[in-house]
Amino acid sequence: MNKFFRKIIFKFRIHRRNIVINSFLKKKKKIRISEISKRKDYSDPFYMTLLDDLLDGIGKKYLRKYIYPKILEEEKNTIKNQKTILSDLLKNIKNTKIWEKYWIPSILNESNIYQKFTEKLPIFDYDTYKTYIEEAKEKENIVRPDKILQFSASSGTTSNKKHIPVSSESLLSASKAGICMFAEYSFKNPNTKIFKWEFFPLTWTIQYHDNNITIADVSALLLLDRWKFAKNKYALDLFQLLHSEREIKREIALKYINPNKPITMMWITSRAYEILNYIQQRDAKMFDTMIKNMEVIFGGGVDVAPYMQYFKKLNLNYMWVYNASEWYFWYQDIINYDNSNWDAPYKLLTNHWIFYEFLEFNSNNFDENWNCKKASEVKAIRDITKKDINKKFALIITTNSGLLRYMIWDVIQFVDENLRYKITGRTRQSLNLKWEELMETQIGAVIQELSNQDKINIIYYTIWPDQEENPTKHQRVVETDAEINVSEQELAQKIDKILQKINADYKTKRNNDILLKLPQITLVPQWTFYQRLKKSNRLWAQIKVPKLSSKRNYIKEVLRIVK
Repeated sequence: MNKFFRKIIFKFRIHRRNIVINSFLKKKKKIRISEISKRKDYSDPFYMTLLDDLLDGIGKKYLRKYIYPKILEEEKNTIKNQKTILSDLLKNIKNTKIWEKYWIPSILNESNIYQKFTEKLPIFDYDTYKTYIEEAKEKENIVRPDKILQFSASSGTTSNKKHIPVSSESLLSASKAGICMFAEYSFKNPNTKIFKWEFFPLTWTIQYHDNNITIADVSALLLLDRWKFAKNKYALDLFQLLHSEREIKREIALKYINPNKPITMMWITSRAYEILNYIQQRDAKMFDTMIKNMEVIFGGGVDVAPYMQYFKKLNLNYMWVYNASEWYFWYQDIINYDNSNWDAPYKLLTNHWIFYEFLEFNSNNFDENWNCKKASEVKAIRDITKKDINKKFALIITTNSGLLRYMIWDVIQFVDENLRYKITGRTRQSLNLKWEELMETQIGAVIQELSNQDKINIIYYTIWPDQEENPTKHQRVVETDAEINVSEQELAQKIDKILQKINADYKTKRNNDILLKLPQITLVPQWTFYQRLKKSNRLWAQIKVPKLSSKRNYIKEVLRIVK
């Protein structure tokens, strides 16, 4: 009976999603910026105002009295919940190809499920799991018992583009995570008007839709799933939100958003900066009105440090989240670390149908290119102790969308015993040429100190290890938000000095220029990185320029724009 109803619900959700997608595809057409006229009618029906007031009162009480206490209860039972989740996830892939290959039934019959789980299954990354994913596009019973019809497309910042399976259950888990995030925000901000907001999410377009298979950015998949019952709460219509061209999208935001209504933004931090800056330059009056009526920005996806000074001037609330292509894992714990929302650590969502493992990020487990070479020291949540605080770990997940022991390449660092942590970078976006172990968060700390002490605001950068000389050096291309009064050489010395202070490995390798020389800095004009994406036709998706890379082509492309 359960299986029967599950199929009915599954077919209904697919039917509902296809209606939404087809309505978008019918309307989809090529438009020019000059064709976008200013919206004139900002009025809402009277009943919508009454409905918003009613929803705000009931909704906030529900979040604070019911959802928030459940969050606290779940935190007390983390280990038990994770054990149950692992067992349920393995049961849910019964009779699939991957179930039979690794003989998962034998795991479920053991008292120590996790130990057998780690013995039977290897650690995968996208390259080693891709075969199963491609097969799952064509058949049922590969990584899940049902056929997977939705795939989230990654930006391909650190590798080739990835297509991550998305199940109906994983969409529900993302919705649950979002509700928990709103509950924490509402509890921390009792005067919030959370249910009166119009939402302005930065969503990308549908890349492929045929024979019920949809490939899109994760933000687009979430929008499609929620559109039918929440479309009146979005600041723009479906066509506008899913438009594929970045320049058209920011013009739509300028012309169509009602600046007089309470609005919240849910964006990649760099894109929030880009569009707000665009509106500010084009229509300062609208911008001031919009910011006055805006309460909060939910951002993430990239390091916030380069944009911190700009956002601080807006005097808004902020909450950073992590919603990757592989799914929704955490948001900032603004309750227990309310001294500063900027650097508050993240809270791991341990009861949202994801099982977590951690592999210490060091030279024993990874080679000089940060590829995993052994996995004998993998830990589950139950194994994390005081000794693991301040250590760096690569994150491994098992999910209800069909990913098993999948390494997502993000590196985290625990800050306390309650599984709160900070993101330090990515396994594929770090420099380790001479074992200097340079991570993205260290560059973020440099940017923050330069901003505080010297009023130098670095917005975009990319770093490459120049190996053509001996000793080698890091070559950096840097874009600031305004002209600065220091030379490239002086800026290199300032960056080098701060890095040596916060990274002992880097300091050792820089000693007397034996292994690493002073970094080379090239300053480029504002909007150079944007033009690089535009010229390479990569403005249509959540593409980001890699900040640390062993490949020189990224720096060459940026420098070519300047020339």
